[in-house]
Amino acid sequence: MRHGFVILLITLASNLVWTSCTDNSISSAPAYKLHFSQDTIAFDTVFSAIGSSTRQFIIYNHNPRPLSISSISLPNGKSSGFNIIVDGRISTNNQLSDVEIRAHDSLFVFVNVTVNPTLQDNPLLITDSVVFMTNGNRQSVKLTAYGQDAIIFRGKTIRNDTLLSATKPYLIYDYLAVAPGKTLSVAPGTRFYFHKNAALQIYGNLKAEGEMESRITFQGDRSDKLQENVSYSYLSGQWKGIQVLGSTSTVSLDYATIMSGKTGIWIPNGTQNNMPRITINNSRIQNFDSCGVVACNAMLMLLNSEVSNCRTNCLSLTGGNYTLTHSTIANYYNDLYTGKQRDGSPAVRLSNEKSSDPKAAPVQFVCTNSIITGSMPNEILITDTTRNIPLKYTFDHCYLMAKPFTSSSLKKVLWGNNKDQLFIKTSISSKGYCDFRPVTSAPIRTLADILVSQQVPFNFDMNGISRLSDGFPDLGAYQYTGE
Repeated sequence: MRHGFVILLITLASNLVWTSCTDNSISSAPAYKLHFSQDTIAFDTVFSAIGSSTRQFIIYNHNPRPLSISSISLPNGKSSGFNIIVDGRISTNNQLSDVEIRAHDSLFVFVNVTVNPTLQDNPLLITDSVVFMTNGNRQSVKLTAYGQDAIIFRGKTIRNDTLLSATKPYLIYDYLAVAPGKTLSVAPGTRFYFHKNAALQIYGNLKAEGEMESRITFQGDRSDKLQENVSYSYLSGQWKGIQVLGSTSTVSLDYATIMSGKTGIWIPNGTQNNMPRITINNSRIQNFDSCGVVACNAMLMLLNSEVSNCRTNCLSLTGGNYTLTHSTIANYYNDLYTGKQRDGSPAVRLSNEKSSDPKAAPVQFVCTNSIITGSMPNEILITDTTRNIPLKYTFDHCYLMAKPFTSSSLKKVLWGNNKDQLFIKTSISSKGYCDFRPVTSAPIRTLADILVSQQVPFNFDMNGISRLSDGFPDLGAYQYTGE
């Protein structure tokens, strides 16, 4: 009984202390101000007439009494294109009044933006603020976005020879197709943004030849961030990719970047009689949810280029003629933002199996001054069965991450292991994307066949660095320049 009385006294005392420390009446004291989780909400490029993703910030009341925010407003109303929702309340013309916030509590503010056409080629900076008036105090959170006019294609087919300029980016929905026998030419610096499940379909020809300082880019249309300082381009699987669907198509890619889709380049040619011709020079094909290049019955040259970070194969080649020179095939795929990892497939798969694809021609594969490596101990799979003409391959002056094997088709091959440090950076994080330039101690340095490196276009690497300045060219797409 006495014990219960003591507990009752303690409870009453606690209530008195709590009541004395907390006053539930709204304060009008000017000394009580709001605090915010961020002072600026910055959107990356937003395409005109296409709404942005939604971002948020938090209002805090760190004071011991509730406050009434007399007004929350945007000085430009709705004319700037920004829109706000505060604590679930949808504003009228971005104006709210008498919003209460309890002591030591918080409210969420959600912001998005839709940009009107800017009638300019270059991005236009758009600014506004969310202004809070509380007990005579004026406080604000800045809003910024870059509005960009874009040319929008929805299920469009190019039916005449066409040149696309680089003045504005292209936003693709569903597909952009090139009709048989027609050629789509793309100017240096052109940017293509593909919406979810959109694709570039080539039944005719593609000539996308950029320049070192004006690369042509093919990527998804999300321009926001996965996390602070983490670009959305780090997320694979955003669009379908480039599909070469004509058996007589020609594709030329130079200084191009293709990234963050499902399959980088897909060539499903079903006949041995005609083969599409694809030349890829000074280009990057990186970060794909399936494969970088999947080809059947194609004639493909990969020169001074990088194919990297694919959930399945970087290269999956069945039937056809393939040449790799001074290229880097590196698979360190790990999509830590969605939890996806490699499926166990090697970086390069060469298949001559007639039983798996009876329409496939025999494979001829020549790899020179190149690197095939990744996070697994065996990054090459060669399958050669049930076909009268054997799979022909040559590795000449190459670094291969694979279990060593003997063959007359191997010439000056360096067998790798996972202890070798080859590159500057092989991970994807908020600190940056992978960097497949060689480090000082990399065993791939100085091992290239100089007779090949002296030839155009191999005398300079993808970044315009001379391979011949010291007389010792390196393997792969990049010449060492110091770390």
